[in-house]
Amino acid sequence: MLTSHFSPADWWIAAFVAGIAAAVAFQSLILEKKNKWKATVLPLGGALGIALDSAVRDYEGNTPLALYTLAMLGLALTRVAFAGYIGRQIELARSGQPVQQPTGKHITVFVLTLMAIMLAIAFTL
Repeated sequence: MLTSHFSPADWWIAAFVAGIAAAVAFQSLILEKKNKWKATVLPLGGALGIALDSAVRDYEGNTPLALYTLAMLGLALTRVAFAGYIGRQIELARSGQPVQQPTGKHITVFVLTLMAIMLAIAFTL
């Protein structure tokens, strides 16, 4: 476990960095510059969801911060893994052409990749 020595302050820093990484990774999906701020909705919504769920389930200590860090890093790394495909779709949208609708295969590969990345991160947390 790479994070077994993390203090609560270390977890807060890791969660903050993971939230920034997710916002940066997903801001490229927003085509209009005036709407780039909307990339913060993902990390803020994730933080709210995990905080509420943790309160309901009585999670204490670093567990909510670890869950948030796992989720945000998993999503950010999955975005990086699919950068080529996403870049091609963005170029189509910017040129006014219709984007390719994801197939069942695309969705399956995305979900399996996200799960693999999150499991890999979870084993190191």
